[in-house]
Amino acid sequence: MMNALIKLTVSGLVYNKNIAGTYGLILTNEDRTRRFSIMIGEPEAQSIALQLHDKVPPRPLTHDLLLNILLAMDAEVIKALIYDMSNDIFFSELHIQQGGKIFIIDSRTSDAIAIAVRSQCPIYIHADIFNCVSTVISTEINNHDGIQSADYIGQDYINLSSAELEILLKTALENEKYEEAAKIRDALNQKKTH
Repeated sequence: MMNALIKLTVSGLVYNKNIAGTYGLILTNEDRTRRFSIMIGEPEAQSIALQLHDKVPPRPLTHDLLLNILLAMDAEVIKALIYDMSNDIFFSELHIQQGGKIFIIDSRTSDAIAIAVRSQCPIYIHADIFNCVSTVISTEINNHDGIQSADYIGQDYINLSSAELEILLKTALENEKYEEAAKIRDALNQKKTH
């Protein structure tokens, strides 16, 4: 019997204070009742966050380049799938259609998701993996839309560029996270004085 698939939504990115340069990518099911996180690197986290905030970098990032190549070849990313997990490492693939053919390309999960959010294709996970790794989101958190968008990228502002800090500042203000906005503003001011 084929394993059922759960459709996922990217809910946020949170800086991991325990392991420098890593972030937790928060993924939830469609009805936002369960979530789990995947540890990803800083470049992938920034790439995903910029896309989620509809910000276009001055030059294409690696994920933009890959998608542009696919589009130039009349290929379409139809889905990203997390198909396995071993020793706390997720295994993913991109399903790409060109003409009448479907190609399945092995991928790091962070790269698959970064490309999926750019191509606006669905992200799936096998139900048995999801049931194993996900936790129930409490009603209190659910009523507040889960992870707030100001949590994208997280606390280590000093390593971010001024453009990225501007994006985070705008998001924090839009979400009325004024304490967070003050920290981001201070990091921006510090960058301007150096």
